[in-house]
Amino acid sequence: MASASPLDAVRRLSAATANLLLSRAEFASLELAQARAQLLRWFTLSLLVMVLLLLTLIIGSALLTVALWPQLGWITLAILFVVYALGAALVLRKLMGEVAAAPPVLSQTLQELSNDRDVFVARARQSMQDNDVEAR
Repeated sequence: MASASPLDAVRRLSAATANLLLSRAEFASLELAQARAQLLRWFTLSLLVMVLLLLTLIIGSALLTVALWPQLGWITLAILFVVYALGAALVLRKLMGEVAAAPPVLSQTLQELSNDRDVFVARARQSMQDNDVEAR
């Protein structure tokens, strides 16, 4: 049985590498499509919530100001200002925490590429060791 030439080995390695990269690119494409759909859904829902909350806030503020104006006057507006500023600070703090805790985009794809690299390195080392043993 004839042994394969080094050129055949390089061709097989090139084909395997190309196929692996293509499968990883497809995986990354699927991940990005899912992330895009999820982001669009979240953005739309967030926009709707913001509009409804803004309307609620405007009506509630007007109602509170009219009801308390005879007793507190302009202090009613100052109290509303402080309450809104504190609410905004709390929401911003939560948002920053969630953004910091979110996994990076394509984390699964990058992990798979890292695993593939480790396998290639291990196979290359094994092949070199096998060649060294055969040469002796």
